[in-house]
Amino acid sequence: MKRLLHSSSRTDGNTYTIESVTYLLDEYNCDTAMPRIRSILRLVFLGAVACALAGNLLPAPIPIPANYRTEAEDLQHFAEFVEWPPAGDEASRTINFCVLGHDPFGISLDESILGHPISDRSPAIVRGKRLQDLGECDILFVSSSETKHQKEILEQVRKSHVLTVGETTDFAASGGAIQFVQEHGRISFVINVDAVAREGLRIRAELLALAHVVHDNPGKSGK
Repeated sequence: MKRLLHSSSRTDGNTYTIESVTYLLDEYNCDTAMPRIRSILRLVFLGAVACALAGNLLPAPIPIPANYRTEAEDLQHFAEFVEWPPAGDEASRTINFCVLGHDPFGISLDESILGHPISDRSPAIVRGKRLQDLGECDILFVSSSETKHQKEILEQVRKSHVLTVGETTDFAASGGAIQFVQEHGRISFVINVDAVAREGLRIRAELLALAHVVHDNPGKSGK
């Protein structure tokens, strides 16, 4: 006679089901059908085990180094202590944080910036491999992956009201506005006040007091 066989196995919340498998079982010949049923159940079990093991072997997310988590938070703080020239267009309601080149921050940048308005401006993050892909930027982080093109990049954004931020050893000396540096195992920063002035920006005294202040001319550098 006909019997409908449903077989399922559950592991880690996943259900594996073989539906609507119909066998013609002769009530006088069950010995012939049972080996086939056992084979199907064995395959279902092995498949469930294999999927469970595969789930455990998925690579764990790469942790973001502590220094980049700190820098991501600092980018948000920079925006709070920098004043841009007034703009009357719709774009002025958004403050764009741009990352050019390799993004070392990962999700930590989104966590530090998104959902935290700067005055009356809503933050947005734009990432790109080329400067022309970024569009309008208010804060531009130039990744160390762009070291070879750093001088050219800074020249392209010169006098465009963009606060440039970088981490290479000569970023501020090359005309960048703010350069991250590591001192005694902690993140600090250098501010080139001449570069800031060229962009028509104003940095509040509270932020300057926390930075090493330098000028375009190394002989005029100071605290």
